[in-house]
Amino acid sequence: MRYRRPVSRTLSPSRAKLRFASRRRFASRRRFASRLCFAGLLRFASPLRHSSRARAGRPPGLTLPACLLVGLLLLGACPPWSAAAAGDDIRARIAAAGDAAKHNADVVVVLDVTDVTVRPNGIGTARSHVVTKLLREAAVRSESVQVFPFDPNTNRLELIALRIYRADGSVEEIPFDGKVEQPQPAWGIFWGTQQYLIALPRLAVGDAVEKISEMTGFNVAYLAGAAPAGPGAPVAPELNAKGEELKPPVPGHWHDEVHFWSSVPILEKRYTVRLPKDKPLQAEVYNGELRTSMLFDGDEIVYAFEKKDIVPAKSEPAMEPWPNVGTKLLLATLPTWEDKARWLYEVSEPQFEADDAIRAKVAEVIKDCKTDEEKYTALNHWVAENIRYAGTSRGMCEGYTIHASIETFRDRAGVCKDKAGMLVTMLRVAGFESYLVMTMARQRVDRVPADQFNHAVTCIRNPDGSLILLDPTWMPKSRDNWSKLEPAQHVVYGLPEGMGLSQSPDFPPEDSEAVWQGESTIDADGNLTGRLQFTACGAPEGRLRRALAGLPPDERANLFDTTFQRLSPNARPSAASYTDPVDFSGPVLVTCRYEAGRYAVGSDEVRLLALPMMQTMLGDRTLSDLFGHTAAKERKYGLRLWATRLARIEETITLPPEWEVAKLPEAVSIEGPAAALQFNIESTPGQIRYTCELTVKRWIVPPDEYANYKEVIEKFEELGGRVVVCSPRRMEDDHAHD
Repeated sequence: MRYRRPVSRTLSPSRAKLRFASRRRFASRRRFASRLCFAGLLRFASPLRHSSRARAGRPPGLTLPACLLVGLLLLGACPPWSAAAAGDDIRARIAAAGDAAKHNADVVVVLDVTDVTVRPNGIGTARSHVVTKLLREAAVRSESVQVFPFDPNTNRLELIALRIYRADGSVEEIPFDGKVEQPQPAWGIFWGTQQYLIALPRLAVGDAVEKISEMTGFNVAYLAGAAPAGPGAPVAPELNAKGEELKPPVPGHWHDEVHFWSSVPILEKRYTVRLPKDKPLQAEVYNGELRTSMLFDGDEIVYAFEKKDIVPAKSEPAMEPWPNVGTKLLLATLPTWEDKARWLYEVSEPQFEADDAIRAKVAEVIKDCKTDEEKYTALNHWVAENIRYAGTSRGMCEGYTIHASIETFRDRAGVCKDKAGMLVTMLRVAGFESYLVMTMARQRVDRVPADQFNHAVTCIRNPDGSLILLDPTWMPKSRDNWSKLEPAQHVVYGLPEGMGLSQSPDFPPEDSEAVWQGESTIDADGNLTGRLQFTACGAPEGRLRRALAGLPPDERANLFDTTFQRLSPNARPSAASYTDPVDFSGPVLVTCRYEAGRYAVGSDEVRLLALPMMQTMLGDRTLSDLFGHTAAKERKYGLRLWATRLARIEETITLPPEWEVAKLPEAVSIEGPAAALQFNIESTPGQIRYTCELTVKRWIVPPDEYANYKEVIEKFEELGGRVVVCSPRRMEDDHAHD
């Protein structure tokens, strides 16, 4: 494999020394791997298991039997003995990969190898080698342009080789001088990420694309800080694509998360990482098994992980996140979550400075508040509603690095970390003890202290030591200081003394309640009129508030016109009134009158009447996540909903005096671990009364409870289609009996 570089490129003396040293290490590893292979020592240990130390509550480590520590997957980390041998190996792999009939896919990844070298200061260089074979015409289109993403602030990407292995056996080298650099597509967060695009010559089914690249740095920069280089560090610092010195997120430490699942078949995937001996590594495999090995190599330790014949992952509707269920590898050199918490505190503290403008705004916001809860709620609302979600870059320190609160207040903009930092600053001005918190929104965080976070929030520590979580990013148009969409969520509190991995509060169904109360009347011609009163709290309330706030006031009537189509195609709402979406003094309340001509269908002898409130007007805004996911008989993965839920329906229907109820829907009573349903109905002369209560107890329904959930939801939907059978009596029939 040869490096393709512009002929005119020159190196500074320091960069030249670094490259020479790198090549010497590369050659040494090649000889080392060769000796291992010829000695027949290449072995793999058993999958990673929980050690007794980990079970005792100590930090998890790489648990491998000592007799198996000699194994090493270095063949992917070192080039073969010659370029010709490498080409022959790739050709053989491509030929043996099979075709579309074998894999039932557009492409197959023949080889996916990543080799990482971690320096003492925590900066890593990852060499990626991927070979993809085209099996169908769709792949000819999808692979015609190769994309190489990178972030010029936090890493440096070097394209090493790009080749096409033609089906006829020829190999075509693709030059890099035609590459195009452009911004990556972005929405909401504009951190300057870039990508190289390279258009390939016309491809054909049976061709394969090989690409080799090397990235130095890190993929997500958050709260970067200066770190001493440490013994054995390179003579020259590693630079990003802008020529700036790279600094790792946590000084002196490195982490990674590697996914061993894919949407396409992979024949072989290998991941190796080389670290100094004095930098211990914690690693654990979740949701599956990998072949693993570990070996000493001079002053370094090499860890390797491999999986072959990876079958494409098949998604299920509304399934829980893939990192919760797919085979993944977590690696980190940071010892504990407490260390992460202390680091978060130290690097975020300088950003919480307030100025006179911030102090004046805090005084204005809380001037009428009487209790602490009123004060922090008012400040949370102010940040939620006034700091718009928009991310701008401050360079290498972006990611989880919070912007200075004075900047955020001035710009009235920031992403979750900046909004959370703004709230910390305002709470401190108001006299609260407040800190930054990291979390992973609606996804599990596992015990290895790698960076598994995508969200930042705020906490208050009370005088008794208890902690209150606040989330200004998810609070817009909501009365919840901590969103009901974030139950039992893992968090790391950025406290000065440090704190281990914790969980946010869980929420019972009644915390996300939706209530329908209806009074309906049917006249002798079957026309329906009535009045609906709807109220909600928690998740359904927030969804409805945001729907209303997202429309201009003069267009909000359209929302009611649309939702009442659930009642009848000719239903017409009128006199609708609703809580102002930004009035947070109480639960959202909607009242509305409605009418629907010829709602009760049938003849003079029989009339059929569906229960109006069971059509759940406004349910398209408050319950829609519960439905449409029960077609499968069983599930392999958990079903993820917005939140737990309690839906209560009460209705009284007044009938014409001459109508008699001939048949009512049957009562229903279902109780289970995931969901429950109670439905009762009765009639008296001229009236029908019924109640229905749907309880969803899990926001992630595990596969073994899916049958219960499926039964409850399908029965609830069935009740919406059930009818009351009435028998109208004609006046002439009454006279006939006189």
